Order: sequence, then C-alpha cells, then structure tokens
Amino acid sequence: MTSPSLLTHIAPSLKAGPATLEQLLAEHAALWQSLGWQAAQVSLWLACAPALRVCVTPAGERAYALDSAQADAGNSLADELVALLQKAGRPLPLAQLGNKLPPGMLVTEPMLRNVAKQDARLALKGPLLVLA
Repeated sequence: MTSPSLLTHIAPSLKAGPATLEQLLAEHAALWQSLGWQAAQVSLWLACAPALRVCVTPAGERAYALDSAQADAGNSLADELVALLQKAGRPLPLAQLGNKLPPGMLVTEPMLRNVAKQDARLALKGPLLVLA
C-alpha cells in the first residue's frame, strides 16, 4: 500500500482536527494490523508523510493533522497536467511531463500515473497522457 492510499484511509479522521498516535492506532487498528505495523512504525510514517504535519495538543501531546498546502498538492498537480495538455493541444508522453512542470514540482512517473487515474479530466493511453 502506498503513502497516498494510506492517507486516504486516515484523512477522514484528521479532517475533524488533529489526532494523537493513540487515537489513530485505535481508529485504524485493522489497517495497521493488515500492514503488520507496530506503534513505532506508524509513528514514523505519520512523522514522514508529506501531507501531514506534527503539532502539539493543548494537553501537550504530539498530534498529527492534515497539512492543507500538501493535501491540495495532488489537485494542483492535476491542474498543472491539464494546463500542459491544453497548451500542447495533443497527448504528451508521461516521461516528458516531469520536465515540463514548474520548477520545484518534482514528480515521478508513477506519481503522474496515479494522478491521471484519480482525476476525471485525465486519461492514460499507453505511454501517453490525454485529456478525457
């Protein structure tokens, strides 16, 4: 299971507000068990997940919250891809799209494929990305 798919499982819990490690372990026990993860592994993943930020609760406990700027990054990547395809006026190879994105937006081909599958405006035709 990839980091974005893990995030989709726990994001609904975090939309209401920050949650502690203990809360996330309890709410998503089946998920962590299916991955074979212990509390230390979950804590490490939460601390490293790009769409999450670590914060401190009023009680002084470490908590995890959605980072709104990072959570919207997937949407902005899809928007950038749509804009590139509209500007080109033709399908573009996935291998070339990474070079055409704005500076600072680093993506891999699997990331591009994932965004293309998730966004209704985009479609994959073999190695090409097209507007749906």
